[in-house]
Amino acid sequence: MGYNVIDIIDKAIAIEEKRKTIINNVVNENDNIPYIKVISKVLIKQLDKMIKYYEELRKEVKTEELDTIDIMTYDKMSFLINEFNKKTYIPEVNNVREYLKFSLDLARDKYSLFVDIQGRLVNNTKDNNSKTYKILSAIIKNISRQISTIEKTLK
Repeated sequence: MGYNVIDIIDKAIAIEEKRKTIINNVVNENDNIPYIKVISKVLIKQLDKMIKYYEELRKEVKTEELDTIDIMTYDKMSFLINEFNKKTYIPEVNNVREYLKFSLDLARDKYSLFVDIQGRLVNNTKDNNSKTYKILSAIIKNISRQISTIEKTLK
């Protein structure tokens, strides 16, 4: 059995779960600052929506015949995702703007990660009409919406 886009979706869910853990740690470290709790609730709600989106996407594609991702390409993608996860950290929060900027930077990094993954997939298969490519495009579009929401909040 080879790897397919479901494996990437599972890793995307793991990224969002790790972000929730980071936000919960920020709340625990700053439990005496009300705005941290409020912003964190909003961010966690957004992450829950993303996780739900990924889970529904996974359920939807499970019934379809999916393209297999060769082991070398998947290994590179997996490495990139693991490196992304290693560089996430619990920020020191001093104000709301800084906290939102951290969340925005993290979302932008996630966007770049998935664009990179999609690019590696296309470089390997030369096919931008595959189901996997289209699913990754949908994920990237969803991340882009998340970025826009945070940017609007920062204005």
